[in-house]
Amino acid sequence: MIKNPEKFKKGYSSGVGGVVIYRNNVLLVRRVKGEDMGEWAIPGGFVEQHETIDDAVKREILEETGVETDLRGLIGVRNRLYKDENSAYFIFLLDAENDNVKPQKSEVNQVKFFSQEEIENLENLQSLSKIIITKVLMDKAKVLRCAKQNDFPDEIYSIFD
Repeated sequence: MIKNPEKFKKGYSSGVGGVVIYRNNVLLVRRVKGEDMGEWAIPGGFVEQHETIDDAVKREILEETGVETDLRGLIGVRNRLYKDENSAYFIFLLDAENDNVKPQKSEVNQVKFFSQEEIENLENLQSLSKIIITKVLMDKAKVLRCAKQNDFPDEIYSIFD
């Protein structure tokens, strides 16, 4: 039995990121603030309290880039112990409905679809983004499909298998 469950609600964060594909090109954003400032990265952000991770990634991509997406599935999870935080980051593979981009200037100053060749030669590509994009482009990413569960009236949850 957990004596103090409230201690598990502090010092944790859940984030999401998406490798978005459109006609074999990958969507990247260039960050204007934070630890990745000036770097190109996959779009993403934090999960809000009342949303599932699969809904969060679609929302974050739309907010940062203006691009509507279709979810293929979960392709990676990064867990990081950092200063006073235990951070979980869920990485998804998605398809873009089109290549019309509209950057959210408060978080990113550039949004662009890159070819594989452009990505290979891209300076300032955030390291986690490079690792996961390489797996996707080499067709080595394992995709766990999302199945929304609505078995209980008070809960909404997703299973990835």
